[in-house]
Amino acid sequence: MKNDEHEVQKAICQYLDMRQIFYFAIPNGGKRSKSEAGKFKAEGVKSGIPDVCLIMPGGFAYFLEVKRPKNGKTPKGRLTDNQKNMIEALDDVGCPTAVVYSVADVISQLIDWGFNETK
Repeated sequence: MKNDEHEVQKAICQYLDMRQIFYFAIPNGGKRSKSEAGKFKAEGVKSGIPDVCLIMPGGFAYFLEVKRPKNGKTPKGRLTDNQKNMIEALDDVGCPTAVVYSVADVISQLIDWGFNETK
């Protein structure tokens, strides 16, 4: 079965590359052994951190939490409690975060954040 969330994030990254926006993915997901999870936690990995970080002009960080879109009988992805808490914490320190389900959502969010010019 195709991972819709992966496909959406891949398309978002292609769009950001086209726009020449500086970004990086934060690979927090996946199954880990207890020892590996402990190592990552000690190194600062945080549960619930969004999937993509955008660094925009002026050095400001914006975050995208990518969720799977509704697809037929499959419901759209939902935030975990850890993700909700992390988004709130990022907002508290002035780092805007958006939950997106498509490239169109990213385009709309960039416009809302004031980054509507294309390169």
